[in-house]
Amino acid sequence: DLGERMENAFKLGFEEGFQKIVIIGTDLYELQTKHIEEAFHALDNNNYVVGPAKDGGYYLLGMNSLNSDIFRNKKWSTSTVLQDTLKDMEGCMIRLLPTQNDIDVLEDIKDHPAFQKFIQYDRQN
Repeated sequence: DLGERMENAFKLGFEEGFQKIVIIGTDLYELQTKHIEEAFHALDNNNYVVGPAKDGGYYLLGMNSLNSDIFRNKKWSTSTVLQDTLKDMEGCMIRLLPTQNDIDVLEDIKDHPAFQKFIQYDRQN
């Protein structure tokens, strides 16, 4: 599942010797290079960095060492993922980035100007 894939990405990265790892979703239209840079800088003074998504999940997750618990016992793609993940990080230093939107359904992009030409194209076919 998604949790296993994310856990494996962190596990492999730490095994390769990386000391700070940040993963991002692939369905983000607001994410900019500065957000990723901010995430890596946040790991200088925090155990975790999390980018909350508007739907209750997260679009970015970073850590200094592997904590497999945060990938277990989650109902992925639900509105409780962020809350459940933060519970697994209690007692640690956490930096939250600004909340952003990820794309799950048409309603997430239907009113955004950058996507109008694609939505109109799709409706013509």
